[in-house]
Amino acid sequence: MLKLLKTLLISLVALIALIAIAVLAAFMFIDPVRYRPALESAFASQTGLQLTVAGDLSWTFRPVFGLSVSDLRLRNPGSAMELASLAQLTIKLEPRALLDGRLALQQLQVDGLHVNWLVDGNGRSNWQSAESTNAAGTQPSAASESDAAGSMVDASAIAQISIRNASVAVQDSQRGLNTHFDNVTLSSSNSNLRNRPFPLEVSFAMTQEDGAPAAIVNVSTLARVDLAAGNATLDDLLIKLNPLQLSGAVSVENFRDALAWRGSLQSNTFPLSDFLDLYVRKDSAAAPGAALPGEFNTDTDQFSLSAEFAGNARQLEVTALRLSLDQMRIDASATWTPAQPGIPASLRYSLSSNALDFTRYTQDADAAAGATQEQSPAAEPVASSIAAAAPTEDTELPVDFLQSMDIEGSHSLESLTSGGLQLSGIDAQLSVRNGRLSLNLRPAGFYAGQVTAAVNYDTRQTPPSLTSIVSLQNMDIAQLARSVPAAAFAQGKLNLESFHNLQGSTTRQLLDTINGSTSFSVTDTAIDIGILKQLFSAISVLSPAGSGDLAQRWPDVVRFASAEGSLSFTQGIAQNQQFTLQLDNFEIDATGGMDLAQERFDYAALLTVYGEPAPQTIAVAPLYQGVGWPVQCSARFDAEYSQYCGPDFGRVRDLFVEISRNQVQRRVQDAVSDQVPADLQDAARSLLDRVLR
Repeated sequence: MLKLLKTLLISLVALIALIAIAVLAAFMFIDPVRYRPALESAFASQTGLQLTVAGDLSWTFRPVFGLSVSDLRLRNPGSAMELASLAQLTIKLEPRALLDGRLALQQLQVDGLHVNWLVDGNGRSNWQSAESTNAAGTQPSAASESDAAGSMVDASAIAQISIRNASVAVQDSQRGLNTHFDNVTLSSSNSNLRNRPFPLEVSFAMTQEDGAPAAIVNVSTLARVDLAAGNATLDDLLIKLNPLQLSGAVSVENFRDALAWRGSLQSNTFPLSDFLDLYVRKDSAAAPGAALPGEFNTDTDQFSLSAEFAGNARQLEVTALRLSLDQMRIDASATWTPAQPGIPASLRYSLSSNALDFTRYTQDADAAAGATQEQSPAAEPVASSIAAAAPTEDTELPVDFLQSMDIEGSHSLESLTSGGLQLSGIDAQLSVRNGRLSLNLRPAGFYAGQVTAAVNYDTRQTPPSLTSIVSLQNMDIAQLARSVPAAAFAQGKLNLESFHNLQGSTTRQLLDTINGSTSFSVTDTAIDIGILKQLFSAISVLSPAGSGDLAQRWPDVVRFASAEGSLSFTQGIAQNQQFTLQLDNFEIDATGGMDLAQERFDYAALLTVYGEPAPQTIAVAPLYQGVGWPVQCSARFDAEYSQYCGPDFGRVRDLFVEISRNQVQRRVQDAVSDQVPADLQDAARSLLDRVLR
């Protein structure tokens, strides 16, 4: 019995030694380089791209048994530009398949992958050219090599994929993008294409050309791919971009023949200010002392979103989109149809909301704080407020975009507050068709009044032409002043009608070509006449009559029975503006313009006071009536209110001299009429005129 056991043990050891020797001999005689053409050919047959194994192919036993391939390079056939490169690829193999001369891939480990994605100004990518080249002339040879390569390479049993230290560079000249994805990692286990679920995780750091901090993105999901049926699902999908987390599911159907997809995503609730600080307000980190817009806290800055979407090769549909910020809600739906030969892309959408207030995101901290306090007009100059609404930089308008697609959109908002201004009951329609944009705002509430507007921008003309029509009815100026302190100099109900035409494809061109006029009137008005008092005080002290400070006893605020005027533009805002204002017996006529680059305005004005029958709301001595008193209004936008305007003292003195001469002439004429015989009056008047001259 012991002899039998000894014989069996020796036989077993000999068999194991023989197998080991056989396996060792097999690897000694099986040169892995023989698989280089198979790998390159299999890749070309599946993708149409040229894969070059420039480094070594060798057997590896750690961390897995298989092939180790170094220095792989990918390019378009006939092109020297590399689409991608790979430092190291380790492939776990099924040992038994080697005896049949096959590569049965079980696991892939990728290290040091780099991908270049370049798009030229015509929207053509460096990867697209590979498809056209392959389709044009290489398909037959690729097909003939496919069978041979496929018989040697079997990738159907890959159960695990691992990618680390990867990067992707995206440069899109058409859209002006320059984005890098660094530290890309991907891992999966139990991977398969037979509709069995397997976990998949991806992470990367995304950076832009502007030098902003990198955005770290992590994606995890339970994937299921049915290659035979052409279906795939991503369940338990989780996308993390701190502090944002998106969860949901996405499914793709029939991606072999008629691609279609659907899905849903929901976010967590997080402070929007944190997200803005990290990814939007790029200058806040560079300027720690600068005040950030608004005042945020975790109780009043909570944001979330949810979306349901579906699509196919013909269109993309967002069936439901909800954005929530504190108590604000925005609901939207949209359908996008891509462009086809002879047919532009199309977007149809609808948007509705409750009361929206974006003031803290559109005002700086100082302005937001100041809006809550009572301010005199001097606290915030009027010209500064007006100029703040005008763009200071020349910005290209999206002419090409408007000519490339059709848009139909409807907007229904309970109210909208932004930049200190509030609209309520908003019903607006947007249309873009054949390069012509139309925006129509139906009557909306605006500070106890109503505003309607129509804007048309026609890019078919050369240069493109913009027209705007605005009508404002019974707006309460006092209510407006609570949001815009610069309006606090007046009270009453404002009515306004305006029509303007502008031309150009940039904001600066539009401002330089504006033509049109605005007429306005204010009922039940009360106006702070501080500037009028200042002007007449300066004028009256120059009077040779010695009347002193004429405006000293005038009230600061005066109620006028009538207040109306107009503002017209001719070829831009820099000059040729005509401004008129009638306040009962006061009239102002001004000509001038604004220099946005220098942040200044310059107007030459005439201030006229009329006697009866005009209402004598502010009684002025006859000496000052019927005379156009010259005034110069020239200052910076941010100047103090009291520095806006002042009399043209030289011309005022000349006027007083002329007034005095005219008074003497009238008295002489009266004396001649009263005291000189009628037959001698003409001779006397002629003589006295020569003396006075």
